[in-house]
Amino acid sequence: MKKAFLVLAALCFVSSLAFAQGSSGSETVMIKGDIIDNMCLDAHKTEDLAAFIKTHSKQCAITPACEASGYAIVAEGIVNKFDQDSNAKIAEFLKKEDSKLQVAVTAQKSGEVLSLVSVENQ
Repeated sequence: MKKAFLVLAALCFVSSLAFAQGSSGSETVMIKGDIIDNMCLDAHKTEDLAAFIKTHSKQCAITPACEASGYAIVAEGIVNKFDQDSNAKIAEFLKKEDSKLQVAVTAQKSGEVLSLVSVENQ
C-alpha cells in the first residue's frame, strides 16, 4: 500500500511539472543560422534574403543604427527575432573579435520571440 501511494505521488508530481512546463508557452530550442540586424532584415526581406545574408557583414550588424534595431536569426528561411535583453547579449557577442554571424544559439522560444540562453560560433 505504501509503495502504491509513493508511485501515485510521484506520477502526480511528474504530471504537474509537465503541465507547468507546457502551460508556460515556452520551449528550449537550438538553432543554427545567421544573425542579422532587424534594420537590414526589414530593408531586404522582399529580396532574396538568403543571398543578402551571404554578403551582410558583421561590421554592418554592429553599427549603432543596426545594433539599436535589434537582431534576429535566420535558419532555413525562417526568421526568429530576439527579445530586448537578448539583443544586448547578441551585440556584446558580435563585438568580440573572433565572433561570426554564423552561430548556434540555445534560446527559450515563446511565441515568435527568442530569449537567448547561449550563443557560439558555428
